[in-house]
Amino acid sequence: MRGALSGSVLLVIGDDEERLRLRRALAGEGWRVIPAGSGSQARQMADRQEFEVAIVDNRLPDERGFQLISVVGKPGVWTVALLRDEDTMDRIVGIELGADYYMRSPVNPRELVARVKQIFRKKERAGDDSSSGRILIGELEIDPDQIQVMKDGHEIMLSPREFKLLHTLAKSPGRVFPRGSLLRQVWGEDEYIDERTVNVYVQRLRTKLGDDSNKPKIIETVRGFGYRLIKPE
Repeated sequence: MRGALSGSVLLVIGDDEERLRLRRALAGEGWRVIPAGSGSQARQMADRQEFEVAIVDNRLPDERGFQLISVVGKPGVWTVALLRDEDTMDRIVGIELGADYYMRSPVNPRELVARVKQIFRKKERAGDDSSSGRILIGELEIDPDQIQVMKDGHEIMLSPREFKLLHTLAKSPGRVFPRGSLLRQVWGEDEYIDERTVNVYVQRLRTKLGDDSNKPKIIETVRGFGYRLIKPE
């Protein structure tokens, strides 16, 4: 498992000066930085390079950054979207596409470095937490060490945030989690998101797990309260 000072970061920033400034700040922490100045370059890097964090500015010369989230946000990759205050609709679409964090752009290099450090620390804790162990619930097998979910022997590809949400629910099957509680446990303090984000991610999970919201077998909505993972009988 890589330490907090030896990770790889994809940095997608359209402005040359801003990209250089942030690249220096990130590289100064010991991280390998893969720079890209456009959406097309980022797509090429996503195919050719391995990285653990992707930082994507929404204002790129050839496309909106939120359109890249599903491309760079591969399993095991945490995504940080940089948005301006006027990018409200893009933020909503970005959440639906699976971005993990949101920060205001132009971003302070120190704040960005702090966020990336937080991500790598989370990855380390996930790798070192042997007490959680593998969870078997009905057709699901959840392995926090491998960040892997299997259903009926087939792997379900989830983003890190989707995995953390499912893992949180699965650790206490049958327990009802209020949306606010899930928001704090899965997202922490993030001013760019609200409880509606939980609804979006639950729906994404249901889709990937093949769970019908009208007749749920995995994740149940408890109206007026939140969600719970259904405990097998």
